Amino acid sequence: MKTTPEGPPPNYLGRSFQLRMMAMVGLLVLVLAAIDRARKPSSWYWLTGPPRSESGSMVNPPIDPSPHDTATPETIAAAVAIPPGILENISDDSVGLRSEEIGPYHQILAQARDVPNIYLETVARDAAFPVLQKQPNHFRGQVISIAGDLRRLMRFPIRENDQGITELYEALVFTSDSGTTAYRVRLTTPPGDLPVGRTIKPPIPVRLVGYFFKRDQYIVEKDLRVHSAPMLLAQRIDRRGTLSPGSNQLPTSDADRLWWALTLLGVVV
Repeated sequence: MKTTPEGPPPNYLGRSFQLRMMAMVGLLVLVLAAIDRARKPSSWYWLTGPPRSESGSMVNPPIDPSPHDTATPETIAAAVAIPPGILENISDDSVGLRSEEIGPYHQILAQARDVPNIYLETVARDAAFPVLQKQPNHFRGQVISIAGDLRRLMRFPIRENDQGITELYEALVFTSDSGTTAYRVRLTTPPGDLPVGRTIKPPIPVRLVGYFFKRDQYIVEKDLRVHSAPMLLAQRIDRRGTLSPGSNQLPTSDADRLWWALTLLGVVV
């Protein structure tokens, strides 16, 4: 019986063979990436929607333990209020703190640290950035709530104080109405799962509540000009579940759809 001789072996160094091998490796990587993505519950929120609590609102872990929930409005107001005498020596539009502001600065920081954050959440009010800039005296010592994009988070120098403040951070948060000027927020609690850095890219959607201290002034490194910005003294800063208005980042659900579309396109090609 006569057998037909086999053809020549493939040219393993040929361009066509190498392209086929690269395509197979690429498909394997896409499959592994798809498996990793599919195991995350958030990957399926575009289909099922995010989990909801019994009341129907999106799950948002409480910031403080529930024992504080039984406090009366009078108790909360008394705990949050800043004694008027502390605010008397605070004035706006100075680069850094004046000597007579150092004491009130640390006292309010300590109060922001020690008061249960849920108390601050309860009394916090919204204030538009332009209004806050034009009427700082009206809002001084009040608890303000802001939501925006975190673009810088760094350790901040600690002055000598008698309030037991041993750790401090400064966050720059841009909101939809603040333009190119950021809220300057001093925090007494380590940022937890937020990255610390001079430049945070992409910006992280965050929310916080804090005491409005003053309209602060600072020198911009690029042009050495003096700018003004609200200074808040807060306990903590937290991530938000959605991006702030005006952000140029895709919402999570759209980003997931785009990722899956690109993966499917890569498999087909």
